[in-house]
Amino acid sequence: MTQIPDHMEALTGSVEAFLAKGSHQQRSRSQRGRLPAYDRQFWRELSAMGLLGILIPETHGGQGLGLREAATVAQLLSRHLVPEPYTAVSVMAATALIHGDGGMRDKLLQGIAAGSLIPALAWQESLNQSDPEAISTTVLASADGLAISGEKRFVVPGAGADGYLVSAKSPEGLALYWVPLQSPGLSVAEEVLSDGSFFATLQLSNVRVRPEHQIASPGTAKAALEAAIHRGMISAGAELCGIAGSAFHDTVEYLKVRTQFGKPIGSFQALQHRAVDCYIQLRLALGVLQDALEMEDADPSQLAMIANRVKARCGHAANLIIKEAIQMHGAMGFTDACDVSLYVKRTMVLSVWLGNETGHRRQFARIAGNPSAETPRGGTAVKCRLEDFPQNTDWDSLPDQEFRLVFREFIERNYPEQYRYMPRRVRWHEVRDWNKRLAEIGWIAPSWPSKWGGMELSPAKQIIYIDELERWGVGRAPDQGVRQLGPALMHYGTEAQQQAYLPKVLSCEHIWCQGYSEPNAGSDLASVTTSAVLEGDAIVINGRKIWTSMAMDCTHIYVLCRTDKTVKKQEGISFVILDLQTPGITIRPILDIAGNEEFCEITFDNVRTGIENLVGGLNKGWSVAKSVLDFERLGISSPWRPQIAFSRLTKLGAKLDLFEDQGFSDRYTELRLDLLDQATLYSQFAELARRGKNLGADVSILKIWGMEAFQRVTEFALEAAGSHGAKAGSFSIAGEQIDLLTPYYMARLITIGGGSNEIQRNIVSRHVLELPN
Repeated sequence: MTQIPDHMEALTGSVEAFLAKGSHQQRSRSQRGRLPAYDRQFWRELSAMGLLGILIPETHGGQGLGLREAATVAQLLSRHLVPEPYTAVSVMAATALIHGDGGMRDKLLQGIAAGSLIPALAWQESLNQSDPEAISTTVLASADGLAISGEKRFVVPGAGADGYLVSAKSPEGLALYWVPLQSPGLSVAEEVLSDGSFFATLQLSNVRVRPEHQIASPGTAKAALEAAIHRGMISAGAELCGIAGSAFHDTVEYLKVRTQFGKPIGSFQALQHRAVDCYIQLRLALGVLQDALEMEDADPSQLAMIANRVKARCGHAANLIIKEAIQMHGAMGFTDACDVSLYVKRTMVLSVWLGNETGHRRQFARIAGNPSAETPRGGTAVKCRLEDFPQNTDWDSLPDQEFRLVFREFIERNYPEQYRYMPRRVRWHEVRDWNKRLAEIGWIAPSWPSKWGGMELSPAKQIIYIDELERWGVGRAPDQGVRQLGPALMHYGTEAQQQAYLPKVLSCEHIWCQGYSEPNAGSDLASVTTSAVLEGDAIVINGRKIWTSMAMDCTHIYVLCRTDKTVKKQEGISFVILDLQTPGITIRPILDIAGNEEFCEITFDNVRTGIENLVGGLNKGWSVAKSVLDFERLGISSPWRPQIAFSRLTKLGAKLDLFEDQGFSDRYTELRLDLLDQATLYSQFAELARRGKNLGADVSILKIWGMEAFQRVTEFALEAAGSHGAKAGSFSIAGEQIDLLTPYYMARLITIGGGSNEIQRNIVSRHVLELPN
């Protein structure tokens, strides 16, 4: 038996090479509706590769690896439309046996690993069942052993299995038994599914089994079944990702080569944007799946919640992608000869097996409960205050919960109560003291390297940091220096620029804003007309910038300027940093739709600054600007703003007793998972940024999804509030002051600022999906 490589890349490569030897799409077509709907010979080949025993201990002929490896194999098999029941047998049945304690367990595990035995886990009895104990099947003592009676539904595989691991209730409690296929009193009825595979219904009428056929006793059966179900859900999510990935890849390639009206259809913006939305869903699904595979050893309730998230998100992504695949392939996509038909039918089966999207959201809500409408204080839960730690503390070494509580206590003690949950951007003078206090203790730059005075937190700790700020409703002051300019200077700035500016960003002596957008340029930053001319050792700037956020509160600005009009647009741009007190600069605040001063127009009239303030070199500013945009999109995409809006929605639901309504609860949970999945993907991009990796055009998907989720939250809050939703400013509900309209206005702006979401979709379609212009 071939040993599974330890390295995941090697595992992927070996499985891909093995699968490339045959046409599994054709096998899937030829085996549809036939019993069994898979090939025993190919199953033995999977065993020879060592793939069937990935989870099984080496002492039983397996590899003794984990769910990460098993889910990777499931995803690859699904990507190639392999019809064999890998998740049902090698993940679910194997897991139930591994967690069991019966005498036959070892023999059955050896049979799975060797490819000589195909058992099926039979535990469901009702539609949308999630609790393994919610069954009616019984096992009672008889004259010649034990007798099992009952019905099991949705069993995979069905008649193609050699036997079944059947759950039943004995007088002592839930247990699990091995029932061979030919057992008297057992009948198997098959139901053909859309992809040509089968669900089976088992009827057990006094089926006799010997005591040694008990493979999980009442003391272990529930835990064994829960582990099998949750692992199965995650592996099924991996399969859905595999199918979605193949369907998406085929569709994007089709968009590149199919022509209409003399052009590739992939050049049509309407199709490009739909393709980007599919890509976003695929990335969200893969992000949650990756998160789940890192939580294999979590406690059962945590594993259950992440399994619910995986199955819900992966099912949602796959269903969106297959629908768009049909549409984008046109009439060809509606034919059986097109592989899209296979992706569609397999997705329809996998997305309902082990529970559908709505069911998993409801399960998640039941386990997680609704977030409290109140904000509990950290209080006595903290044994020591932040100031009790030395400034050189390695904060990443602290347990997450201790880190959370220490920061929570500091926030509650220091952040001004009157500026919590502000419906607008806070002004610098309102939170100056708070930010300077953060600066004093070295906590103002969680993602910066420690060499520059930052905390150098891991993405997981950064998420906790943000989460605690959101939880307490801390207002976000102008922070472009920390989020954008600082990282750009670390990469592109001279040592003199770094020494001159980075310490003053951290100390809050310099407050920065961004001078990119212009009245006639908007998101088309390469079309800037603000000019900068060299005069000896000076740079003279003339022009106008607009939509500059919070410029009236800032001390400095970084400006994109045109320094060469004779070359390609991007090649004639320079990046200049300026003190806003420099003569010739005029700042005019602009009222937004909610009546607040959020952004400004800035005019530059013969503004002179030294050439030492040119970052990245003359006419080399485009690379600097793009890096800043990457950091900006990462910053804009922080879960912070949406979570604050979601907190208002939570409070509204609690005050109006809306959680009693299933419709409200379902929509609320959908939005909750949208934001959780956004936070998961955000943390993965944050890890890249922390390691100094180029985020690239891919980071745009965070802004698109996160800020549109923000809009959905604010829209639903207005809808749920009924007549209250039209009220301007704060209003009182059950003694609580709530403002819903201002966040709704803010959510309109956020999909425009930082490059509109339409522009972001164009960027992803061109630079990530490589669709034609």
